[in-house]
Amino acid sequence: MESHVSTSTNKPQTKGIVYLFAILGGFAGLLYGYDSGAISLALPSVTSAFGLNSAQKGLVVSFLLFGALPSIVIFTALEKKIERRNVLIIGGIVFIIGSILSAIAHNMYFLMGARFVLGIAAGIANMYGLIYLSELAPAHIRGFMSSLYQLSVNIGILVAYAVGAYNLPTDDWRWTLGLGVVPAGIFTIGMLISPQSPRWLIRDGKIEKATKVLHKVRVTETEITKEISDIQESLKTQEAGLKELFGTFRPVLTLLMILTAFQVFTGINAAVYYAPEIFHNLGMANSSIIADFGVGIALVVSTFVSLPFIDRLGRKKLLEISLGGQVLPAIALCIWSNNATIAVAAIFLYVFMFGFGLGPVFWSYVPEILPLKARALGMGVITFSQYLLNAIFSLIFPIILELIGINVFYFFAALSLFAVWYIHKYVLETKGKSLEEIEKYWEKRETK
Repeated sequence: MESHVSTSTNKPQTKGIVYLFAILGGFAGLLYGYDSGAISLALPSVTSAFGLNSAQKGLVVSFLLFGALPSIVIFTALEKKIERRNVLIIGGIVFIIGSILSAIAHNMYFLMGARFVLGIAAGIANMYGLIYLSELAPAHIRGFMSSLYQLSVNIGILVAYAVGAYNLPTDDWRWTLGLGVVPAGIFTIGMLISPQSPRWLIRDGKIEKATKVLHKVRVTETEITKEISDIQESLKTQEAGLKELFGTFRPVLTLLMILTAFQVFTGINAAVYYAPEIFHNLGMANSSIIADFGVGIALVVSTFVSLPFIDRLGRKKLLEISLGGQVLPAIALCIWSNNATIAVAAIFLYVFMFGFGLGPVFWSYVPEILPLKARALGMGVITFSQYLLNAIFSLIFPIILELIGINVFYFFAALSLFAVWYIHKYVLETKGKSLEEIEKYWEKRETK
């Protein structure tokens, strides 16, 4: 009989089908990435078609993010009623509807409404896609699998840029936005054939069903038995409510809220959504395509490069490297903004450093650092906060860019530097720890 465990290295092995499910689940990220990136190169044509000013451009971009807010609240409240995979299927269907509505929009308000619908789906995908992957993954590759989500987001952004660049000369922005139905369809079908979350099934008392799922994604009987036992043990404590989340688990929630602020306000969305606007202000020819492809390629390459390191170096080290690496490119972009070569290289390196650490690590760190009984609610609070801050940032950035121009990147550099200090001092490393071990850490802190 073939052995799945190496006797020479005694390293835990992984079934290949786990990676297939990770890819299918990762399509949730690809959809969010596509719909986020598609508006960037569609925006110049939309601006011409509907006569948008700076404030209106901010509204069109940010309404996807505002749409996620009620979605997160509603599906957090329904978390005990609907299993993770089934929620993601709903999200896929909503993505299809939102993409079609975007393609047929005939004025700014219709397009804002379509973006709001897409936001509902994005809230589901970003919250439950990550929870689903973290609960399906074995501990030794959980960081890797969760990072595949962020890689999928970035691939979605790059694909959207490619479609947008193709359609930009003919102003076919409707095709750019409407083609989101293709990955949405693939994702919906993929979720239909993927397994349910074993942790959710055990919590719902469906032990036999959970055992069948674990037989698909775990290698040994010992591993399966131990995981079921660990989950059952962790479920003995009552599910946390808002009072406990903001009380007992306030230290972990505070930590995650601060990391959320770092992720948003160090400026990545300025590059993702508004790179053409930034480069247009710098007077560069073909600014939209040059800027967007630079951003898209940097995100995909950096996240792909980071995958082997997230479980090797750990979350904390990658966060420090990433944020520290953003500082000099942001400053260089301000100082040498008149030099096209340096400006392109600087924004490429800035985005690359974000994609190497802060992008993938943040969304793998959030669900694993939260104790199981507070995970769904805590994930809802953090996802809601992240979307709210992103929406505010995306809404006001065009106005800030109009007022102070590229000098806004000095602020991004200063905040990145402060973030390095904070992470070094306060962030808990979770590399190689099971979700139950992380939960026990917070329980020990509670008793001190």
